[in-house]
Amino acid sequence: MKKNLYRILAVLLLAVFVASPVSAVLGSDYESKLDKVKKDYEKQINDAKNAYDKQLEEARARKKELEESKKRSEQLLAEYSREKESIEAYISELDLRLNDIMLTIFELKEKIAETEDDLKTAVEELTAAEKQRDEQYATMKARVKYIYENGETTYLDVILNAGSIADILNQLEYVSSIQAYDNALLERYAKTCEVVSERKSVLEVTLDNLSTLQEQEELEQQTVQELYDLKAAEIEKLCEKMDIEDELLFTYIGQISGQEEEIDSIIDAEEQRIAELETKRKAEEDKLREEEEKRRLAEQRAAEHQKTNTKNKVYDPDAINYVVLTDETDPYEMIWPLPGDHRTYSKFGPRKAPTKGASTYHQGWDIGGEFGAPIVSVLAGKVIAATYSSSAGNYVKVEHRDGFVTAYLHMSKIKVEVGDYVKQGQTLGLCGSTGVSTGPHLHFGVQINGTYVDPNPYIGHLE
Repeated sequence: MKKNLYRILAVLLLAVFVASPVSAVLGSDYESKLDKVKKDYEKQINDAKNAYDKQLEEARARKKELEESKKRSEQLLAEYSREKESIEAYISELDLRLNDIMLTIFELKEKIAETEDDLKTAVEELTAAEKQRDEQYATMKARVKYIYENGETTYLDVILNAGSIADILNQLEYVSSIQAYDNALLERYAKTCEVVSERKSVLEVTLDNLSTLQEQEELEQQTVQELYDLKAAEIEKLCEKMDIEDELLFTYIGQISGQEEEIDSIIDAEEQRIAELETKRKAEEDKLREEEEKRRLAEQRAAEHQKTNTKNKVYDPDAINYVVLTDETDPYEMIWPLPGDHRTYSKFGPRKAPTKGASTYHQGWDIGGEFGAPIVSVLAGKVIAATYSSSAGNYVKVEHRDGFVTAYLHMSKIKVEVGDYVKQGQTLGLCGSTGVSTGPHLHFGVQINGTYVDPNPYIGHLE
């Protein structure tokens, strides 16, 4: 199509000269001049075409090389993705192991608490038994002392000193009772000593169990710390892989996008050269063209004036400065997405990642920073996404025309739903810092057919 453009223009310009008044040029002189102009014009067209074809061919060759590099990069990214999946699976396994160990530590703490209670009871029982033993021992010492000081009555003494048989029997019964008391006292003391010995054994076993449980808990705690350190290392490795993926992907996308812009620039420059050649050959039409342009501009202004007067001026009370709600969908008629706050920070293109997980090729503009400030739709359209992701946080996407989408990221709150029709100026949500974000702001992006482009041509003049 581009190759035929020069022939078409040549024919059109020739037709212009044939149709123009020829009163100033007579007979063969006019024909010769017309033929000379035609040949000169065709030569200029051919020279421009050859230069244009060579320049365009070189630009397209560079773009093809970049696309091949991007394809190789995508293969490498596929390998990184598989490695990332492996790391994520390992992290999940570490989480399970950590959870099991934490449950074990929890159970050990309960057992330690129970053992400490048992230890307290054993100490109390041992103290009571030792106290009882000491009291019985004091009683026996007093009994022995009494016997030593007063002497103990024997059966022979009873018989020799008795006055009668009845007295003998009474005395014998008395002596037997005293001996029975002494024997019982000795037996109780012996049993109490046995109880003390048993309580000491129980106390020693309880202390051993407590020491064993505490050592086991300490080992488990060390294992937990080791697993936490290992998990942190794996997470850092995962973040590094994510950074590599982002850098490779966005670098090639940015370069290819830049090459496409260069090709468009070459085409635009060539079209401009052709337009200039055509303008030179259409000097006789300048006046009519100016008059036609004035008439067209007048009609356009009238139409715009009528359109402005017929707009339904409804205001969104949630937005700052009462933003007017309209049905405008022209990308070049965008309004500012964060009314009243025109601060801009990181713009579209390469950058140093502000935090772990953030991209090194920024695909939009970062605007504002007031938490809770209303975020409005820059054009009318249909909400195609209103959800949360770990990187974008709470975000909304609105499609205004086929393939033309705007994105609003890191919201603190979403106020629309998928499928909603929103007007230009309608509040979509509130400014926040969800997802991969270092502070409250709006990340505003523009997509054309699924590819993010620089928002500057659409909102740069509003900054």
